[in-house]
Amino acid sequence: MAMNRSSTGRRRRMAGRLLPVFAALALGGCQVAHMALPQELQGETTKLAVEGRALSVFDGTFEFGPYRVTDVHRGWTRVGGHSVSTGASEFSISNAKQKYELSINGPDRPARAVQCATTADWSEMETEGFLGGRFGLEFSSDHQLVCTLTEDGGGQPAKLVMAQSLNRDTALHGVMVDGATRIDISATHKLDFTPVQVDRPTGYVFHIEGRPVGAVEVMNTGTVWLDDAAPPGTRSALAAASAVLLLYQDIQKAHEGIEAM
Repeated sequence: MAMNRSSTGRRRRMAGRLLPVFAALALGGCQVAHMALPQELQGETTKLAVEGRALSVFDGTFEFGPYRVTDVHRGWTRVGGHSVSTGASEFSISNAKQKYELSINGPDRPARAVQCATTADWSEMETEGFLGGRFGLEFSSDHQLVCTLTEDGGGQPAKLVMAQSLNRDTALHGVMVDGATRIDISATHKLDFTPVQVDRPTGYVFHIEGRPVGAVEVMNTGTVWLDDAAPPGTRSALAAASAVLLLYQDIQKAHEGIEAM
């Protein structure tokens, strides 16, 4: 099994290095490389192109469909997003490798203020009850993304936790908890025009009770898909999670660029 994982890792790293080549070839044939959308989402879904997402979107804004992402910053300018009551304050202030924040406005729910931190200690999050102790999640503790999403007017914040899983996949997988709704989030490495999987995630798929309800492509300028049958509140949560993951992709690219120098 170890040899299989090693071989799979080598293939993904090679495919990741070849991704620009794939994209160039696709462009040469008048076809842009995209994330492979699950079959279940190719029917009754709304496709929203991301507009205004530059190569470095921090301190900027972008939008997709009726959802507008504003107040995007590296670091935190607001106070209270990760308060002691959320169980993330001590980690986020002292141990975060990266922090970022945003606001997202849409037609379905009040605007949300979002604050995220990377590289959390999952045992600390679990001990402090970040997800309320309701979910048994098997995460490694060396690479994590933790976010609190607070609606204007107060109320119980939504929580999002992403981490490397125990099977050593380098991509993040996780869960968003918004009230009584649990949204599972899984990365995909697939492209729409080749069976070869690439090293970096091409996007993420959202599931509720095992059924795909949305997706976000994080390559190119970005695309969001939302299930037409999803309730308005769920669509709002999916839009917020999509914005978080689009920005996480951007901050990872910037971090890799710094390491390469």
